[in-house]
Amino acid sequence: MTLRELKSFINNLPTEMDDYTVVNGEVGYLDIKDKNLDDKLVYRVDKPIVALYVDKNDKEVCLFHQTQEDVNDKLNIDEHGYPKDDK
Repeated sequence: MTLRELKSFINNLPTEMDDYTVVNGEVGYLDIKDKNLDDKLVYRVDKPIVALYVDKNDKEVCLFHQTQEDVNDKLNIDEHGYPKDDK
């Protein structure tokens, strides 16, 4: 999805959805070994989006469920998006 497509989608949402929370969802299957249940169980995990990172080199906008500090630490960048000095 491009940012243009996302903006168009968001701009077309009804105003009654303005207070909805935006989450990063994940769906998967769990194998169940109980013979009384189906062989697989569907799960869904929703994590709130709490940080945004713009990667200008790759022209990507990343939405994260980690805090900005967690993201910066994992990417080894400072609060301005520049690489941290390894001193």
